[in-house]
Amino acid sequence: MILLFLVSLLVTFHQTESNPFLWSIAGLVPTTSSIGPLVTHVVLFQFKNGVNPTGIKSINAQMLALKKTCKHPVTGKQYIKYISGGLDNSKEGLQNGMTHAFVLQFENTEDRDYYVDEDPAHAAFKKQAAAILEKSQVIDFKDNVFFPPASPKAQ
Repeated sequence: MILLFLVSLLVTFHQTESNPFLWSIAGLVPTTSSIGPLVTHVVLFQFKNGVNPTGIKSINAQMLALKKTCKHPVTGKQYIKYISGGLDNSKEGLQNGMTHAFVLQFENTEDRDYYVDEDPAHAAFKKQAAAILEKSQVIDFKDNVFFPPASPKAQ
């Protein structure tokens, strides 16, 4: 039994060693920055009917490349901490037409807000993706934050 656990742990390590998101799920890497929980940005895509696989592959590659092409406006450095994505493979049937998912992580809400509202690389990507997307859906969260901060009036 212990041997099976160790083999399982080793296989998990091998499969996730270059994937900090999976490490964070396993509780092996913190999901917080020096200033608090990271901001996780989840993006779902549904492509228009008839879009060829080359177009889908290109948009997916461009989405993943945003980690390198998006630069912080002050430092000029990459500010997306993590990005991953892929084709849906859920058997639950609750996708509502969404076929591709991406997970991005940011150090803070300011970085996420800059990405969403101002980053020129992201703006160019959104314009190009809009031509072949039927719809997209986005949700953001901070790890282990399930309620908004209490307002001063509520106290």
